[in-house]
Amino acid sequence: MKNFFFSLKTAVWTLFALVSLFFIGSYMMPAYREIFAPMNEDILIRWIQDIASAKLGYTWWFFAALAALALLTINTLACSIQAVMGRWSRADFLLRISPQIVHLGFLLILLAHLLGAGWGYKLSGFMPEGAYAPLPEDKALSLRELRVQADARGYPTDWAAEVDLFENNVRVATGTLGPNKPLFYNGVGIYLKSLDYERGPAALMVIARDPGAIWALAGGILFMLGSAMILVLKWKKA
Repeated sequence: MKNFFFSLKTAVWTLFALVSLFFIGSYMMPAYREIFAPMNEDILIRWIQDIASAKLGYTWWFFAALAALALLTINTLACSIQAVMGRWSRADFLLRISPQIVHLGFLLILLAHLLGAGWGYKLSGFMPEGAYAPLPEDKALSLRELRVQADARGYPTDWAAEVDLFENNVRVATGTLGPNKPLFYNGVGIYLKSLDYERGPAALMVIARDPGAIWALAGGILFMLGSAMILVLKWKKA
């Protein structure tokens, strides 16, 4: 069993299983859209509890993929610990440390997704001008004003929204939202997606919190750095 977790073959076959499961999922998700549509809008943990666990006939591949990811994580940790605890020399230090940097980046990316699935959220909805919407973590959003710029034919060319963010009934942030111009506060992002004139007008707002974002960024940087080091060192050694 010990050799199983330390084996490169375990990683290869686990990756093959993951690709196969994702291929099955790429077929199942469009075919059963009503089951998987909330997956992108809700917290992943909540989706698993409310829908996935009750629809095992359609979501079994998802749980199998989670198990494969858990096995791949254990395999990565075991191989990295074994490599770090081995004998090192100056001559091959960079060549031996670069795969461990790739492994660390991969683990940080998995950690980021775990944090986002367990403690993040994504909310969306239309807010008319002057509306006040409660948010998780004792926060609330107020839409003070909507401004629309139109061309000579009356078509909107630009729009903006003045918003206030409250925490425990205290205003903690204020800003002007626009296309590709969100407001960020303490890990919470507020986005203005579009306008709907039939509602007053009203703004389609998206409020998202992803506590794993910084870890995903760090993991991506380390993964690319380690991969580049391996490529350069292997090229020089050839």
